Amino acid sequence: MRNSLTGWTIAHFAVDMSCLYILYRGVWTLYMGVSWTGYMEREALAFLLYNILAFGLQAPIGALADRFPKIRKVIGIEGVDLMLIPLILIWIWQTEIIAWAAMIIASLLNACFHVGGGIDVIRNSGGKITPQGIFVSSGALGVVTGTVLGMSGGGALLPIMIDLVAIIMVYLTTDNWAKDIVARSKGLRGGDMIETPAKNYVHFRLTREGTGAMVCVVCLFLAVLIRSYGGFIWPLGFEKTGYLILLVPCMSCLGKALGGVFADHFGALETAVISLMLSAVLLYTGSGSWMVMGLSIMLFNMAMPITLAGLVSAMPEDPGFAFGLSTLALLVGYLLVFVIDIGRIDLKILTLILILSAAVLIGAALKGREKDSKRRRPNG
Repeated sequence: MRNSLTGWTIAHFAVDMSCLYILYRGVWTLYMGVSWTGYMEREALAFLLYNILAFGLQAPIGALADRFPKIRKVIGIEGVDLMLIPLILIWIWQTEIIAWAAMIIASLLNACFHVGGGIDVIRNSGGKITPQGIFVSSGALGVVTGTVLGMSGGGALLPIMIDLVAIIMVYLTTDNWAKDIVARSKGLRGGDMIETPAKNYVHFRLTREGTGAMVCVVCLFLAVLIRSYGGFIWPLGFEKTGYLILLVPCMSCLGKALGGVFADHFGALETAVISLMLSAVLLYTGSGSWMVMGLSIMLFNMAMPITLAGLVSAMPEDPGFAFGLSTLALLVGYLLVFVIDIGRIDLKILTLILILSAAVLIGAALKGREKDSKRRRPNG
């Protein structure tokens, strides 16, 4: 699994980097500095459309991938290699139509890649959360890299080269499209948290375990939604200038990777709840220190791979749909930023409440999954 995980992790960085480069080098560059309201609205629409397509479509694409193995085996790799098309388009033709077309194509490929790569990592994780944490961690670095490259106005040669490296790595390290490798879970500490059956079905077998699995899914979905919203309104207390612009993505990346490692060694429930509680404490006592706030952001993100593993555990026969639900929750949290007018509310207090709420929801969901696993485990 190690080599396969390396390829998908590098590809995740490359895909997110490419998408953000296309978004900023294309649409953002077109409307940058233009004061006409219509142009500003188009720029905002482009960012909104990108997020809806890239994150909102992963759930239905994941459902299809769970139902049709042939789709599952190709969408991940195609999401990487076909990304060369919008990159080349945005490099050669600097027009409004091409910029929008490239952005839409890239967002669709982004959704396909995440589902395909995510399913492969989940199915080959051997019941561990660490691979999932490592896979999702590189996306944050890709986002900031693509943003910087796109805003700089440089050509697409470097993004194309990075994408080519990712394509080569995926082809060399995975055989997802050739073999149907099924990973059997050994479970997390306290229960079998991830189970990957040999068959996939078009419907979701939540009723197999009664309302417990449904409650788990709802709690984890709300927890991811809350974490997404809290992450967007996070009160840093300092200006992101110079190298500090890298603080949030780097600590987010580190937190997601460490979250899986700690969960496998100390338990998913303990890692998720304790990391969020410590994050809340540091947020409240940080006083604008970038080092303390950076550590708080890292702890805040440690729960991310654990919530993903919990969703997969509740829907073991539909890992693609489970992965898509987690990104759908991220999208809803992003949209709430534009819907909820926080006005004069103290952002630090609001974020503190959100973190504690997420900890309670994740704790309740994972505790319920552990009890279900113990009941299913045969005696002797």
